[in-house]
Amino acid sequence: MNKKILILLIVLAIAATGIALFLNKKLTPPPAGQTPEEDKKPASNLSPLNAKYLVETQLLELQNGKAESINPYGAQKQTTEVWDQPIAGDLNSDGQTDYALVLKQQTANDPAVYYYVAIALVDEPKNLIVGSNAVPLDEGIKIENISIVNQAVRVNYLTRKITGDEVEKEPTIPVSKSYILDGAMLKELTQKRANAQAEAACTDNRGEWNKNADECKGLDKNWCQSHGGNFESGVCKF
Repeated sequence: MNKKILILLIVLAIAATGIALFLNKKLTPPPAGQTPEEDKKPASNLSPLNAKYLVETQLLELQNGKAESINPYGAQKQTTEVWDQPIAGDLNSDGQTDYALVLKQQTANDPAVYYYVAIALVDEPKNLIVGSNAVPLDEGIKIENISIVNQAVRVNYLTRKITGDEVEKEPTIPVSKSYILDGAMLKELTQKRANAQAEAACTDNRGEWNKNADECKGLDKNWCQSHGGNFESGVCKF
């Protein structure tokens, strides 16, 4: 087996095991006679800016939203940092505040900037925060916004138009993608499932969903924008 592939499989297994153990701990009751963790004072220092994330083949630990490492393919210094601010919301139905975020990564002497989406799961009573695998978005894009829609992470961004061998300098083509925690890994949703998440969020808030146009009526602009939609003429479009 190719050595690089073997290393990647090992790192992926470690990251998946970490999240699986995290989820298992949340479901395991304390031994008889032991004080339940939920009765302890929750930690207030858990931050997605200080968590570990699996980016490509590297498990990177952020400190104040930033990590410096060596590019495994070119032996050059690379910087990984959080784009803008993480978005808070419950991503695994435990009633606690988790986070969704976009990471951007750049290698020294290389103008290309690569973007990834990731999440961080929080368990305050156990003083745990676990970052996920980072799913690649694209290079040279412009992030518009990130939101949480019914436990799915939605990222809206602009990408560059490609015509034959020509690539536009500036990103102008709108793209919307959604991601969800599947087992112990963050994965991209199909457009059909992403629309189903948006529909559920709309109707749960007493909005009216139009399946033919993938839009929600009856909810205000603030709700629309916080859920990754575009508010036009009184309608939230996804």
